[in-house]
Amino acid sequence: MPFAHSVETDPFRTRVVYDRSTERLRIAVDAVDGDADVSVAADSSRVRIHLERAGDVYDRTIPSPSHRRFTDDREAVFNNGVLTVRLETAPLRFSRAVGGGR
Repeated sequence: MPFAHSVETDPFRTRVVYDRSTERLRIAVDAVDGDADVSVAADSSRVRIHLERAGDVYDRTIPSPSHRRFTDDREAVFNNGVLTVRLETAPLRFSRAVGGGR
């Protein structure tokens, strides 16, 4: 069952959905106007979304789900005033130190 989280951030309505069965996070931001300046940047642990429209600014950083990381399978589309960001997740990989200590 997907985990859904809606955030009202006037004037930008935002919905964040993590679907455990498909291991995908989807973020939808309603900018209302197709004339917004949009930038999206993601690394393995977070995605940053920045929108500016008619003096309104939306600047959010959304972390990866708990014990997950974002893979390189990422997509961001801005169409008709709606930004949709899709990111695939995978389990975190932990490395162990090898060798003895004193």
